[in-house]
Amino acid sequence: MSDFSKNRVLALYKILIKNTDEQHQISMQDILTYMESEGHYCSEDSILRYIKQLKNELGVDIISSRGRNARYFIGNRLLEKEEFKLIIDSINASNFIEKSIATKMIDKLKSTMSTYEAEEMDRSVLGVNIAKAENKKILYNVNIIQEALTKGVQISFDYMAWNKNKKLVKKSEHRYNMNPWALIWANDRYYLYGYDVKKTGDAFNERNYRVDKLDNIQLSDTPREGKTQYRSFNANTYVSRRMGMFSGKEQIMTVRIPQFLIGAFIDQFGKRITISEDSKDRLLVTFSVVPSIMLFGWLAGLKSAEVVAPQKVREDMFNLLQENMNLYKKKN
Repeated sequence: MSDFSKNRVLALYKILIKNTDEQHQISMQDILTYMESEGHYCSEDSILRYIKQLKNELGVDIISSRGRNARYFIGNRLLEKEEFKLIIDSINASNFIEKSIATKMIDKLKSTMSTYEAEEMDRSVLGVNIAKAENKKILYNVNIIQEALTKGVQISFDYMAWNKNKKLVKKSEHRYNMNPWALIWANDRYYLYGYDVKKTGDAFNERNYRVDKLDNIQLSDTPREGKTQYRSFNANTYVSRRMGMFSGKEQIMTVRIPQFLIGAFIDQFGKRITISEDSKDRLLVTFSVVPSIMLFGWLAGLKSAEVVAPQKVREDMFNLLQENMNLYKKKN
């Protein structure tokens, strides 16, 4: 096939992708008109030959009716309209994708749809996330972390935090170093999971960092460590036991709750929790978790959840509630 013919086939493919779907079929005359507007003057026989090449050589699903009034359209695409909507909704809802980046990604997705379906997406998809990340380096961060994971090397980076002027600044003057092992999407954010570069006793301490708050990531020549420890890592279990993805030592906690709250604990921690009877209308729920401030806030929000054990965690919960009561008792 000559380059000239290839250009014509490509032009036809773009016309069909952009201008047709099952609800918007076009005639042979429409195709010839579109082709002429692109500077390609073809006969009907040539168009039929190009359609056959797209179907047989590239697997493009071009559907047509029969007869002199045949109409043509693209059938199955790489993604169905419902799949596009699901992906676009996810991009809009994601906290870690900065708004301008999200817009560009969605525009790229819509370019693979027909004009009509893209317009329908504009009308039906609403972006409702008011906490979008503002770090425009997110894609670069993901890319360089993936490179480190592929090469199996340690990394260093600056970790950022918000200041009173609503600016991201270095949280500390020292550089963070770690053995990177995975990227985890949890709680609508991207996290980098791995271990400290030095062991504590016989094991490495686990660490996770928000990818949108990393800056100046640099790859090291030092091979990463922690392979044996990572073999037993389970992302689902890890996330469920860390409210807000706080790092820390897991503990076995027991909480006394009314029966109607059991669903909230299963939703959060899965079915691996242990449930036992406590009284006529109360249950004891036992589970493994990092006792973070986020967890205490979640328990307080349930109103009827009481920390039973361990005693130290119960005291921490009591002290937090007491501090908040004292705060509200103060006169303005």
